[in-house]
Amino acid sequence: MKKYIFLFLLFASCLFNNQVIGQQTMGQDTSSFKPRLQFSIITCAAGEDIYTIWGHTAVRVVDSINQTDIVFNYGTFNFNEPNFIAKFIKGDLLYFVSVNNYSDFLNEYQYYKRNIYEQVLKLSDTEKIKWYTALQVNMMGNNRFYLYNFISNNCTTRVKDGLFKNSNFQPTALPIASYRSEVVSAPYKQGQPWIGLGIDLLLGAYSDQKPSDFQVAFLPFLLHEQIARTGRLVIKENILTYASETPTSNNSPFYILIILLIAYVFCSKWNSLMTQRFAKVLDVLLLISFTVGGSLMVYMSMISKHTACYQNYNLMWMHPLYFMALFFYFIPSKTIGQIGLVFLASIIGLVLTSYWLPQHFSKEVWMLIAIAALLNYRLVEKGRINALFKK
Repeated sequence: MKKYIFLFLLFASCLFNNQVIGQQTMGQDTSSFKPRLQFSIITCAAGEDIYTIWGHTAVRVVDSINQTDIVFNYGTFNFNEPNFIAKFIKGDLLYFVSVNNYSDFLNEYQYYKRNIYEQVLKLSDTEKIKWYTALQVNMMGNNRFYLYNFISNNCTTRVKDGLFKNSNFQPTALPIASYRSEVVSAPYKQGQPWIGLGIDLLLGAYSDQKPSDFQVAFLPFLLHEQIARTGRLVIKENILTYASETPTSNNSPFYILIILLIAYVFCSKWNSLMTQRFAKVLDVLLLISFTVGGSLMVYMSMISKHTACYQNYNLMWMHPLYFMALFFYFIPSKTIGQIGLVFLASIIGLVLTSYWLPQHFSKEVWMLIAIAALLNYRLVEKGRINALFKK
């Protein structure tokens, strides 16, 4: 009998305690018993170094339960990597995701005077936990590393992919013409137009495709704009201003290239010792430049893994075959003229078919094509003069 009385009292005690606990939790915020996460997309302004020209994207996660405030950064790479430059050019350079305290992250961008734009996201608890779990898995072992591609696999596309996979976010269209227009315009806006021209020359017809709504947010401020356009995903935006962002003046290489072309034409036609010597110096410098530039263009277009450089029609006027013209330039032979004629015919073919080619040529590139045409015309004339002297 004592045994049954004890069990009855124990059952009654548990029932009473459960009722008390239920009464105590009534009226409280039950969400406090769940992990409370806040996700933000961090968009950083451009810097002065070439790899910072396009800005940067990262993910901020605030965990109010565990009192953590961290930033997941997919734009990390190792400058001390063996053969760093060669791997970057080929497209074999591994980038990786790293984690920083938000305060340290801010200090770095404040030091370099790069503004920060934070978009606090409106996500469900399920979406937050799902994305946070994916980020933690991404930090494990070799999961951290990825093969960098500057239009399809970079710090921005990694964040964008995480947002798409772990939320109901639907991408919207953005008014951009092509990958090229966005990639090339950034250096011009940052006052580094010659860098912009060099990139423009290396990009092939692949980069002139118009990206889909999903692909279009491949650069930091494109993703920032696409998220802002949804109108429902952003709770608020915080802007940390460390420097005034004023548009740079139009310092395009176009006018310098025009002056160079005019000077080249003048020296080619003006029959004086000084102008003729100057024209010959320009011939040699251009032959060397086109040989080196064409070699890099062949490598990027045909060997590297950078898809944006594929199918580059600039190879019709800039190519490594100029080394043959450079060799015969100092030999009194009509062969130099034959080489120049073949190269000039290739340029004429490019000009005549450019309307139908799937590649865009900027006005700066057209100036370089005109200079190349004049160079090859001079090679043809040099071959003709050499043939006359032999007779």
